Amino acid sequence: MDALTALHTRKASPKLVEPLPTDDELRLIYQAALRAPDHGMLRPWRFLLVKGQARNKLGELFVEAMQPDTEEKRNKLLKAPLRAPMIIIAVSTITEHPKVPAIEQITSTAAAVQNMSLAAHALGYASIWRTGAVAFSDKVKLALDLSVSDEIVGLLYLGSSTYENLPIPTVNIDDHFEEWS
Repeated sequence: MDALTALHTRKASPKLVEPLPTDDELRLIYQAALRAPDHGMLRPWRFLLVKGQARNKLGELFVEAMQPDTEEKRNKLLKAPLRAPMIIIAVSTITEHPKVPAIEQITSTAAAVQNMSLAAHALGYASIWRTGAVAFSDKVKLALDLSVSDEIVGLLYLGSSTYENLPIPTVNIDDHFEEWS
């Protein structure tokens, strides 16, 4: 798939199933992440790969960290990592730099997530980018062996879509672009 087709047709898929990309395809997806814009070449990104039974462990970690007050919330947290056969947790580790503020490092990591989403789509797979309270929890960060100063930019759920005919939303370009002079 050419780049413009991938950009114009990518959409989030809320429910993902097997198959996952092959190991060779995953390497292509990871390489796409590493081509994200990166002011100062700081490489602020780190990616945690969660597959198989580790997804259940991640759900348990979410419950432990978030301490839900109802059984419904507990079950939702437990099942969240099972929405897809793989999750890529995107982390931005901020480096103090005189010319590269933290926001640029975080947005660089966000661009890496977008690149992975586009690469997966170009290879015939699907994804959905989620965050939620778990992404902002210091307890979750520490349980993932991160620093509380690290930012979890997103959880990229990856697999194959169960929604083949999910429509691509139409957005009016003129609602978002205007000439400034």
